[in-house]
Amino acid sequence: MKARHICATLGIAAAVGAVVFTQSLVATNDAQAVAIAERLIKAVPVDADARTVQLQLDFRPDGRVLQGPPMMAYAATRPGLDGALVTKALFAQRRVKNLPAIGEELTLVGRKGAYRVKLAGYLDWERPARGYPNMFLPPSAVAEIDEEWQDFKPVSAEELSPMFLSDAGRNMDRAKPLLLWAAALTALCLLVNTLFLTIESRRMEIATLRILGMPRGGVAKMVVREALALVAAGLALGISGAIAALFAYVACDAETFPAGAAIGMKGVIAVVAVAPVVAVLGALFALKPAFAVRPLEAASGRAPRKRRLGMIIAFACGFGAFVAVETWGTSLTKPFIPSPEWPDAIVSILPGGVSSFDIEHLRNLKGVKRIGELQPLQVNISPLEELKGFGGGGGGRGGRGPMKQYRNALLLASAWLPDFRFSQGDRESAEKALAEGDNCVITEMMARARKLNVGDELVLDAGRGLVIPLKVVGVVDLNWHMVTSRALVRGMNRMPVNTDGPVFVSFDTLAACDARPQDFVKMTHVWLDYEPEFLAANGVFPAGRIVEREIVEALGGAWSEDSEGEIRGNTVRLHSRDEIADGTLAHGNDLVGAMARVPFIFVAVISLGFVAMLVASFESRRREFAVLRAVGATRFQLAKVLIGEALGVAVVGVALGLLLGAPLGWLCTTGTRAAMANWGLPATFVVPMPIIAKGAFFSIVFALAVSIPASLAIVRRSIHR
Repeated sequence: MKARHICATLGIAAAVGAVVFTQSLVATNDAQAVAIAERLIKAVPVDADARTVQLQLDFRPDGRVLQGPPMMAYAATRPGLDGALVTKALFAQRRVKNLPAIGEELTLVGRKGAYRVKLAGYLDWERPARGYPNMFLPPSAVAEIDEEWQDFKPVSAEELSPMFLSDAGRNMDRAKPLLLWAAALTALCLLVNTLFLTIESRRMEIATLRILGMPRGGVAKMVVREALALVAAGLALGISGAIAALFAYVACDAETFPAGAAIGMKGVIAVVAVAPVVAVLGALFALKPAFAVRPLEAASGRAPRKRRLGMIIAFACGFGAFVAVETWGTSLTKPFIPSPEWPDAIVSILPGGVSSFDIEHLRNLKGVKRIGELQPLQVNISPLEELKGFGGGGGGRGGRGPMKQYRNALLLASAWLPDFRFSQGDRESAEKALAEGDNCVITEMMARARKLNVGDELVLDAGRGLVIPLKVVGVVDLNWHMVTSRALVRGMNRMPVNTDGPVFVSFDTLAACDARPQDFVKMTHVWLDYEPEFLAANGVFPAGRIVEREIVEALGGAWSEDSEGEIRGNTVRLHSRDEIADGTLAHGNDLVGAMARVPFIFVAVISLGFVAMLVASFESRRREFAVLRAVGATRFQLAKVLIGEALGVAVVGVALGLLLGAPLGWLCTTGTRAAMANWGLPATFVVPMPIIAKGAFFSIVFALAVSIPASLAIVRRSIHR
């Protein structure tokens, strides 16, 4: 078998094997779910008469407020405890490595208050399972923690098993189309490259057959037969190799896989279904150069021409897929990074808040240039439009069942309006209008989603039959999602976490929309700006911790004694805008990076095609190399010629991939935005050049890693012959 055939077969097998192995590994992990659930029930038993409650855990590794969704503790009562007994799974849900020491106090936050419990020990279980207790407290905790306790409802292993369907499985379901497309594209590129090289190397033979009377249909049959044979060989080798690798992998860790290996038939069916399509497409691409062979070329003694185009296109497609994924992910992440015009930090005082008189104690904090109350309230938009998707279900009040949730505005009342960028109106007139009546400033996202402009009205349904129109006096260009989410500004008072966005109003306007008695309304948030010198001297993280401690001291401590003598408190958490921005970027890079590795793996597979290209290039330049050898050229000098050719092809392929991948990524971003529930999300086109530059470097390294030993081997074999 020719080198080009071996490379194509191995490349197709690698692409097929990647799909089958990953799908089968996911299926294998999911097949363990019932067995793992049985282990959990034995390792973490729960009394049948236990009471349970779900609370937030305010845990701060290394003193940092955790970014992302809150860490949830599902506590159950267990007799005989002197403190909290927790499973390691409680911290594994956020991948916390440095666990708190036994004897430390943990802070739990409910709807009515914050509570402290002493950590008494750990249970050795590390797999999180939503809906199953991960913390155990003594029965006295029911009276000490004044929250809505429920009777524990025992669950069977079968009922609990869906909690152990792997995250890898869910992520693979999202990435499956990308994986399959990348595998098909890789196989197609390698196949087309090989067929092009075959046609060029057999040009004289095809021309001779044409003289002897072979019709164009006969030439087409030759091309199709070779394409089908290569794809069939790669398909068989890839499936069998992936299954063998899966069984070997599972056998090496039988304890983790008690149910044994499970073959992902969806992956096998997918590659078997796609394989004939790839073969036919590859043959169709190769027919044009095959039909271009003229019978008279049989009398020509020219050597085969160099065929670099196929390898350039193949490499460009592989690298272009990587560029498209990175562009897609970065463009989607950009609108979630807080705008620099936001204040430096938001401080949450939850769950109960404090009075306005207590806020006055915060006016002279060290290093703080400006601070003010930030009072949030979510109000439904009129006419009522039911909210679908995540956040659409809401908890009931007073023991009632789930309530319908509607599209809503997040009202934010403050004594000052930050230096936002106004796209409509101006800051001075907007501030004056907010103070004078029921007016509001909205974001561009809401303006786009609801087709509002300055002078229009945003109508709110405040309940109790009260409909309040707010005149829009300004529109600001502002990215707000992560700031309001991380600071727990939205989702309060049993409202959904989804919202159409912030609407800046006065305290009087917000009070008119608030159905709660004003005597019970507390200040739950403040926002602030640092003194530039203080921030420069300390840095974002230390500055936040200093100011956070000052706020706690100024409020008389986070914990206080209520009228009945019980210790209740709030958690005071400072959420820095820049820390949130860094966390958003890191989270986005993790998600995108996992998907970007799929096409990048296939870039390495496509690099196998360089072997076939270099062999064909050497054959076409055999006389030239013989002359160079005769005049004293060394093996390494001859190999350098081939390596330089491979490097040139890789560089051109990378450049072409960038030109093709960036627009493709933008098209994918546009389609994803259309399917998202973040109404009015801005369209941003971002090409992450630093990441793509690294990808280009490693892509070229892959090409050279294959080309250098191949070139040396080709030259050595030629000299030996």
